[in-house]
Amino acid sequence: MPQRTLPRLERFVAGLAGGLDAFPSALAKGALVRNLLEDEPLPEILPALPEPLRRLATEPPVGSEWIPEAHFDALVLAVADARGLTDAELLSWTRARNLRLFSSPAYRILMAVMSPAQLLRFAGARWTNWHRGTTLEVEGIADDGVMASLRYPRGLFDPTILRVYGEAFTAALQMANAKEPAVTVVAEQPGLARYRASWS
Repeated sequence: MPQRTLPRLERFVAGLAGGLDAFPSALAKGALVRNLLEDEPLPEILPALPEPLRRLATEPPVGSEWIPEAHFDALVLAVADARGLTDAELLSWTRARNLRLFSSPAYRILMAVMSPAQLLRFAGARWTNWHRGTTLEVEGIADDGVMASLRYPRGLFDPTILRVYGEAFTAALQMANAKEPAVTVVAEQPGLARYRASWS
């Protein structure tokens, strides 16, 4: 199999001051890595991954372990690049992965009995179950939409990763029985992204 280029990963790492060692206090839960790698063709992907991402994919952390957020986000982009996904396919894959995660027994019953507004009321606290060193703040909750702000160390998230998280938020709304949910980045500045979430 010819070696694939990894353009999204390369752009992401180039934007990190200090490369993949940047922002050590920003962390992601190991369970996210395991969800990311589930059902992936690792023998085909591993040769394309640089260290430390190859090691992370070969020896994924236990679900309760914390890893650098930069490593998790880089792995998302590296796997998408290694698989040759288009931007649209990357976002579709992201939503499918998160739907699978939220459909697990630990989350399915809880999320299925919540309305979208109820789910969003606790979104900031739920974000901290999966991420440290970054915060999600929800404002202006209504029956058909909401604004939210994602705050993070400057340079940690690039535009692609921000859209990836938008798909994760959309998946959560879908699990909460929102009809035609959509979450889009409406404003971005260093260290801050604002999202608009809507549904019918």
